This record gives sequence, C-alpha cells and structure tokens, in this order.
Amino acid sequence: MRPAYAVRDQSGVGFAGMRALFSVLVASLLLLAAHNGMSRAAIGSGPAAPAAMELLVFEHPDCVYCREFRRAVMPRYMQSAAAAEAPLRFIDITRTETGNLDLKGRIAAVPTAVLMKDGREFDRIAGYWGPDNFLKMLTHLIARAE
Repeated sequence: MRPAYAVRDQSGVGFAGMRALFSVLVASLLLLAAHNGMSRAAIGSGPAAPAAMELLVFEHPDCVYCREFRRAVMPRYMQSAAAAEAPLRFIDITRTETGNLDLKGRIAAVPTAVLMKDGREFDRIAGYWGPDNFLKMLTHLIARAE
C-alpha cells in the first residue's frame, strides 16, 4: 500500500518530478530575464536613440465622431508610415486622468489627436477631419517633430 503523500497523477509524474520541472522552469525564466536585461543595457550604451513619438487620441464613449475616427481613420493610419514612427493609443477621457500627461492645455474637443515626443505634447489635431486630411496634417506634424 502506498502512502498518501506519494500519490501520482495519470501521467505518472509524482510530486518530486513536478518540483524538478517547476525548478527548471523558474531557472529558465530567471536566465531569460537576466539575458534581456543585459541586451537592453548594451543597446542603451550606444549612440542616442531618435526621439520617441506616440500618437494619443482622446475620445469619449458618446462621441459619434470618435467612433467614426476609429472606423475610417484608424485603419488607414495603421497602414501608413506614420504608424511606425508614432504608435497609436486611444484614451477615454471619462476613465483616464489627463493631469499626469505633459499636455500644453486641456482637451477641449473630441476626438483630439496629440503627437507626443519624449513624453511631452509636441502638437495636436483637434476634431474630426476625415482620413485624408488627418493623415496629411499628421505627416506634417511628424516631419516638424523629427
């Protein structure tokens, strides 16, 4: 008769086997984390990286033009060269405190697209302008920001 603590599951792996497997998994994760940390340090020690840009689009759940922006502008933006330079992030003004963002002023209209450079507002496009006009204005802003 087996003692209760030596119960095995259907795969035949007992507690000691599971403990060994868990230890190997934890050690692998620690090594991977250490390797990623060294890679980041090596990258950071080279020449200065170009300024990081991000496009924040402020919206409200009840805004018809915000929904239209997502439907008509966002797909075109995601296929444009601008998307690679300034990743897009939507911000619901009813759920997010904008005071912790380094904006030049308050958000007075939605949708408002704010081009952030190094964590600070560079410029903004307030209101809905349609896909073609929006992309033209944004391309101009990104060229000025570089």
